[in-house]
Amino acid sequence: MKLSQKQERYWPVSGQCNVTVKGNTMGLLDRDVIHSEPCVRAFSRIFWAFLFFLDFRIGINNVHIDVLPDFIGWILMATALGWILGLHSDIKLIRTLSLVSIFLSIFDLIEIKKKVSGISYDISIFFPVGIALAILSIIVIWKLCGVIMDMAEAVGNQLIRERADFRRKLYLAFMIALPVVMVICFVVPPLIPIVAIGGLIAAIVIFCLLMGLMKATVNICVS
Repeated sequence: MKLSQKQERYWPVSGQCNVTVKGNTMGLLDRDVIHSEPCVRAFSRIFWAFLFFLDFRIGINNVHIDVLPDFIGWILMATALGWILGLHSDIKLIRTLSLVSIFLSIFDLIEIKKKVSGISYDISIFFPVGIALAILSIIVIWKLCGVIMDMAEAVGNQLIRERADFRRKLYLAFMIALPVVMVICFVVPPLIPIVAIGGLIAAIVIFCLLMGLMKATVNICVS
């Protein structure tokens, strides 16, 4: 793709450059890595990583097991990012957070629940781990989408840049809404089935959008 004069000021023909958007320096990006085979493989693997972040559990009595273990997704994410450490200045941070999440997500594989006053709730001692994982996932997805935004800016693809920005904000809004909705359900138990179905649908839609973004990023790498 031929760059305009304005883009050429920000994006050298090859090598590393500071990502500049509207006069603000966002990060360090290596354009040579964008169109490399490791970059294609990395975002293809990250696509599959998001599949394991969907929370599907099967219950036996009061024990619920995650059939799509998050730690597998984090392993896929961390290994993929290891192939493109030189792509962007934020990749090392994202990979480090992914490695931490591998360890934490092991404790979230099995969930124990108990009925109290007709309401099912988590009694796992690892509940704080779930909160930590949620915070880490927000940071990882926010930063990863930021890297994709910079990649799209580098190749002059404004559409992908806008999609990445919207989808990371959508994920953030979803994660912020979750605890609020949980409190409402605790106060009004009859809403639990409706909220559970609505939340599942919303989660599937959001993760499908993120997976679609990873596919679009692969197309940037091969173009």
